Amino acid sequence: MHRFLMRNHAPVLSVSKELKTWVAVIGLTLLATAAWADPQSEISAYRKSYSLPAVTADAKLTELARQQANAMAERRSMDHNVYASFHSRIAPYGSASAAENLATGTKTFEETLAMWKSSYGHNANLLNRNVTRMGLASASRDGTTYWALILAAPPEPPQSKVRVLSIFPPIILMRLGTP
Repeated sequence: MHRFLMRNHAPVLSVSKELKTWVAVIGLTLLATAAWADPQSEISAYRKSYSLPAVTADAKLTELARQQANAMAERRSMDHNVYASFHSRIAPYGSASAAENLATGTKTFEETLAMWKSSYGHNANLLNRNVTRMGLASASRDGTTYWALILAAPPEPPQSKVRVLSIFPPIILMRLGTP
């Protein structure tokens, strides 16, 4: 696989193409570890370890999370209602199931996710079997980072305002007389 050669009276290691390929594969694999993974992949991998479906990034949820993170940073307050109540913010999305995780005091998403996993309520949101969409944002002010993660089920199709109760009038059968 490899051999020593002499060049200018000094040993030189000759490495085969196969070894170079393995080194490259291992190096690229190490680069693809959690430190380099994106939040959607990290949350999905965590959910899959519990036999739950992966989440996909959703632009509308990401925008809602961005508004929440920015509002928290502007007001220097980690609060679900700092921008507006979660219910009023998520209602236009039209999901039957949604949850929000907030955090501050962490610098990276990896630290934030670890904190959410160790919190019973936040972990329950991460592992909610009904959610398959996510939006994540962070905003910083004066060295403090504020995180907002919104998880939701897909939006439900709009319901029709018209309700048909019956297309036939009730029919009453009566027997008259004696048998």
